[in-house]
Amino acid sequence: MIDEILRADLDAPRKQRHTVTRIFHRLVEKHGADVSHGMVRYYVAARKPEILVDSGKA
Repeated sequence: MIDEILRADLDAPRKQRHTVTRIFHRLVEKHGADVSHGMVRYYVAARKPEILVDSGKA
């Protein structure tokens, strides 16, 4: 789910991209995920550069 959000943010304007906090709230509210904010933050920090490289934007 987080990867989908990060991929969608590649084409969004800078001000409309998701923050880690917003991703965390979406996971908890819409999907009932049992995760901590720290877990989401570490995952996004690790995956975001990889997704950028895979898309050719980095």
